[in-house]
Amino acid sequence: MLLWVVFVALAGEYWFVESRRPEEAPTQPERRRFLDVDPRGVREVVMQRTGRSVVARLAEGHWTVVEPPDAPIPADLISAFLDALLKAEEIENVAPAAVDAHAFGLDASASRVELRGGGPALAVTIGGPNPTGTAVYARRGEAPDVVLIGRNVRYYEDLIFQALPAPPIPAAEGLPVGG
Repeated sequence: MLLWVVFVALAGEYWFVESRRPEEAPTQPERRRFLDVDPRGVREVVMQRTGRSVVARLAEGHWTVVEPPDAPIPADLISAFLDALLKAEEIENVAPAAVDAHAFGLDASASRVELRGGGPALAVTIGGPNPTGTAVYARRGEAPDVVLIGRNVRYYEDLIFQALPAPPIPAAEGLPVGG
């Protein structure tokens, strides 16, 4: 009999208290996209980093690397990079205009990506990683603000540039060749 009394008391407490609590709102606000670009409008991707460049064009629904010619970069890798860039969310706006870009890797060592389509090209500068290594610093076009975006963008970009053949090493004049 005592167990029935406890059961009824707990059931009543659940019915009158727990089931009537309002649902909690999500704690994190929804993040906005880093780029407001329709992926269907992108026809060409130009990537530049430390003197090397990759140009890919969309032809018949597939990405083709046109520069450098015969580069062993899979079309799916270009698609994955573009998907990561276009779906990247602003994690945080970390710095206003009057900031040293070098501190965020947004200097000569940064990558520059241009998305070209029917309208004017959209440029993105991708800098270094944040101190925890979970995101990278980036800028939209000529906008002065520095924004943190997900690290996946840099991951796919690194894979693309790693797939390129090594650049030729210039021979120094006057030095012996070999060992």
